[in-house]
Amino acid sequence: MRIVFRTEGDHQQGMGDVMSSLALAVECAKQAAEILFVISGGDEAIAALTERGYRFHAASVWETEQPILHAFHPDVIVVNKLNNPGGYIRSLKSLAGLVVTMDDAGEGAQWADLKFNVLYHVPGAITDSEYVALRDEFKVMHEREKAIRSQVRELLVMQGGSDTYGFTPSIIHALEGMRIRPHCTVVVGPAFKHESELRTAADASTLDLTVVPNARNMADLMWKADLAITAGGLGMFELLCVGTPSLIICGERFEVETASRLEKAGAVVNMGFGRDVHYGQLPKAVEALATDTERRRQLSVRGKQLVDGRGCERIVRLIRERVLQGVRPR
Repeated sequence: MRIVFRTEGDHQQGMGDVMSSLALAVECAKQAAEILFVISGGDEAIAALTERGYRFHAASVWETEQPILHAFHPDVIVVNKLNNPGGYIRSLKSLAGLVVTMDDAGEGAQWADLKFNVLYHVPGAITDSEYVALRDEFKVMHEREKAIRSQVRELLVMQGGSDTYGFTPSIIHALEGMRIRPHCTVVVGPAFKHESELRTAADASTLDLTVVPNARNMADLMWKADLAITAGGLGMFELLCVGTPSLIICGERFEVETASRLEKAGAVVNMGFGRDVHYGQLPKAVEALATDTERRRQLSVRGKQLVDGRGCERIVRLIRERVLQGVRPR
């Protein structure tokens, strides 16, 4: 089976689509699939693919992309990027037997043969959280029993792979108002571009603070944390899988609906979009969870019920079933 992943990632876009595509590619490789990535460009996406040894082409326009796809003869094209036009998805269907979209909330999703919309729900899509595409290390951590300590000793702060609007420094400033003093691990991703503001906030802070750029052990850091502050993208689902209770400061307005849905399900505490957050309220929100061990335990249990880390297995299984039903692999 020949599979193309059409995705993108950079400071503006974020890195969630690239990372979930890479997680799916690992699962596809277990099935002896031949894999090609096609990206629009972006130094961060190129670095992620190069580091992991995947074959890829950069194509920023359809006139460049189309001949690349045609030459590869894909059986499946997985489009993992936001808001694709309907005409684009229809064009892809002429080049592969099966076109799959991932979290596409645009017009294009209605034309896909198979669509997964766990983060951003659309009618007719598979939306169950058991289909979120996470890397294997989160599945491993899910199988461990998460201890919920009475005292919050480790606070994890993360705003995704890019933190497009630079909310992390504001979070650090706000946490100065906490009466409790846990160790704070601040993780910034590969597409983070607010180093100067972060350095200023960290230098001025009296917190016990460690800044970790582009962490390679995210599952382990999440596992060790008693409480997390995160954005409303893929990292939120990773924390659910591990069982770490979380406060959500959404990195984009379109994440608010997802975070609100998970809050109603009893899995997170949602504070809304970062530009709308009253940061003076953040210390009280952290302390409220830190002093309520039972609430944190409930969030942890509910998160692990919703996300078990086996989403890639389920997605690839459905793709293979559809291929066997209607497509002859090349």
